[in-house]
Amino acid sequence: MQKLEDDSPMPYGKYKGRAMEDVPAAYLLWLVDNQRASPEVIEYVKENQDVLDKEIKENAKPDF
Repeated sequence: MQKLEDDSPMPYGKYKGRAMEDVPAAYLLWLVDNQRASPEVIEYVKENQDVLDKEIKENAKPDF
């Protein structure tokens, strides 16, 4: 299993070839939640969960 770093290319899917740090957090979490993530992507998400959660929170629309 090759470890993914922030500058590693996304190995597949809609964002294939983009740096992992540029793949939207919501997409990465969707892959994991829907059991479509490879073991490498799952590990990347686990290692970066705090950053991904922060991105999700910052992009959330306020409830009015």
